[in-house]
Amino acid sequence: MISPNSIDQLLNAASVEDVVGDYVNLKRSGSRFKGNCPFHDEKTPSFTVTPSLGIYKCFGCQKGGNSIQFLMDIENLSFTESARMLAKRYGIDLVETNVGNKQEYEETQKLREGVQAVNDFAMEFFSQQLHQENEGKNIAIPYFRERGFTLETIKKWNLGYSPESWDAFHKAAKKAGYKDDLLKSAGLIKTRESDGSHYDLFRNRVIFPLLAVSGKVVGFAGRIMGKVENAPKYVNSPETELYKKSDFLFALFQAKNAIKKQDKVLLTEGYTDVITLHQAGIENAVASSGTALTPGQIKLIKRFTYNATVIYDGDTAGIKASLRGIDLLLADEINVRVVPLPEGEDPDSYCKKLGPEGFQDYILQNEKNFIFFKAELLLSGAKDDPILKSDAIKDILQSVAHIADALKRNALIKELTRICDVKEEILAQELGKLLRQSIIQDKKQFLNQVDNVIKLSIDDIPQNPLTDIHQEFALIRLLLIHAHKSFDETQTVFEFVIQEYLADESIFFKDPLTIKFMNSFPDEEGIKVWPGAEFYIRHIDTELSSFAAGVFSNDHVLSPAYLDNLIYVKTEDDSYRDAVIAIFLNIRRTKIEEIIIAEQQKLMEPDAEDSIDETLEYLDYLNTIKIEIANKLGNVVSRF
Repeated sequence: MISPNSIDQLLNAASVEDVVGDYVNLKRSGSRFKGNCPFHDEKTPSFTVTPSLGIYKCFGCQKGGNSIQFLMDIENLSFTESARMLAKRYGIDLVETNVGNKQEYEETQKLREGVQAVNDFAMEFFSQQLHQENEGKNIAIPYFRERGFTLETIKKWNLGYSPESWDAFHKAAKKAGYKDDLLKSAGLIKTRESDGSHYDLFRNRVIFPLLAVSGKVVGFAGRIMGKVENAPKYVNSPETELYKKSDFLFALFQAKNAIKKQDKVLLTEGYTDVITLHQAGIENAVASSGTALTPGQIKLIKRFTYNATVIYDGDTAGIKASLRGIDLLLADEINVRVVPLPEGEDPDSYCKKLGPEGFQDYILQNEKNFIFFKAELLLSGAKDDPILKSDAIKDILQSVAHIADALKRNALIKELTRICDVKEEILAQELGKLLRQSIIQDKKQFLNQVDNVIKLSIDDIPQNPLTDIHQEFALIRLLLIHAHKSFDETQTVFEFVIQEYLADESIFFKDPLTIKFMNSFPDEEGIKVWPGAEFYIRHIDTELSSFAAGVFSNDHVLSPAYLDNLIYVKTEDDSYRDAVIAIFLNIRRTKIEEIIIAEQQKLMEPDAEDSIDETLEYLDYLNTIKIEIANKLGNVVSRF
């Protein structure tokens, strides 16, 4: 265990704003700092760092603590691992007591720590093979020199070399005491199926270490030397306890300070692209390592900036293939600009051709708003074909629809009117359709999430009927008036309602009229169909016909005076989709309430003490879902 005095000394030295600032773009707000929380997605900063108290706190996800706790949360470390990491950074000698030290050591020597240790060993091994062995000096150093890397750059980026021998690393690691299971867990060796022997994953390759935002090596990338039949040009570490490709950006550790200073990140594709740019003094560049951008990578970007410039190689086909990933950036409110390079060029080659200043000037002079760039690219491919042009415009508007800021969307539409040679009102109308579809889809996804909670718990609660008769009657009324109308591009309102009703066994209706109405739909080859409102107006069951008549006789018409005075009032024709969704949200809220009551009853049972923490945690989760439903409905509900 670490002595209390050592902890005090460490926290006094480890400035919380410096520690957090390595992961979050903090901006001063009075005596505090604010930024976007790195632990959950948010649009408005709710993450606060208070240097005078040495603490951080997120008022969104409620995470908080000191510098040690922050590293524990962000790096998924134990307390001891986090303290040791900070002590190494700030030059603090930790005093660890002997009491229980062996047991603690054994507990913390789990897979994550073991993988980290063997990664550190591997990086040192590859570096030694490059700088101290003849094979590395004669094969790998000339390759790096040919790429234009200086010796200083090679050492700064910890570049290395893995020998051509099948098991040079494996032998060295075994000699150092690392077991095969750990080496395989780290993705550094593989097993032959023929005889069960092992060989090095990165043999005969120059090595690019992959560093996390903290600077720790989490994996490797290796480029083959020479031409080897059936061998891939690049090999990356498989996903391990430390490395997940979709949550990693190459060079973010080296680039983060420059990104924060310039408030902009340059996104490239390859390792050598990034290293060349950094060597040229363009140090805010990172690489997606050849993958389309992922939500995890975008979350990393948002820690440091909301401005991104994507540098595309001069390959039109490749650019078109990667456009869709940029929509994720737009959806996360990142301002995206694009710089296309000339045909046949990449950032590595073109920076060398133009020189550092020339390349930076090229970026400034040629970067374009992504939407305009996409429009020009797709429309140039459509030429004079009206069908291709129509498809291109729809694709462009799909990207615009991802932008949350209405003012930005409006400004883009005005400019796209000129680029696309289409009237502004037509573009605005099409964009409106896409936005409505997106809202409906989001709400349906939320319904599905609530369904999952209910279905997991439905067997544990009494299957009581609904008690809110008004919701039932509202559903009948909406069906009578709007059942035949489009809910979205794939289904009518009736089809949506019947699908939700039949698919969810937790939904029960209490009122006899509602039950009768929901059982009245005719079947066509086993599929429920809507018979039309007139079917109910003329129904032989007087209760059904009376209800239908009452619905259609109570038709409220908006006074023409509103339109005459240019006052827009949202009518039911505009909002029936939202009304249908709201009814099902209310239904599900009722079921959530039932589950909460059932779980609260469990707390009163004689053996409740054995599972009280689990039950309370589940109740807290259910109340979170209930509050989310209430927010969707515009209501306020209290916690239990």
